[in-house]
Amino acid sequence: MSKALTLVIACLTAALPLAPGAQAADRAADLRYCAQLSELYVRYVGRSEAGPNAPVKPDVNGGVALAKCHEGDAATAIPILERKLVNAGFTLPPRG
Repeated sequence: MSKALTLVIACLTAALPLAPGAQAADRAADLRYCAQLSELYVRYVGRSEAGPNAPVKPDVNGGVALAKCHEGDAATAIPILERKLVNAGFTLPPRG
């Protein structure tokens, strides 16, 4: 085996334990961001366009996104909530 190949294998082997920790951190960040988006959606967008005193018109896609976020499926919920907020004229909070 060449020295270069041995070095590459050694580097990859050393980096493997770091991958699960990074994935867990990314997942936690996604869940926090999803919670922020959910809060904004419920507070401002999930209401009727007729005003806060008017009956709420259900939005199935928004409801599904909120449920998915609550279940921990941020990958499904985030794009829907982002689209709903942007369409309502909101600037999205920083992700991170």
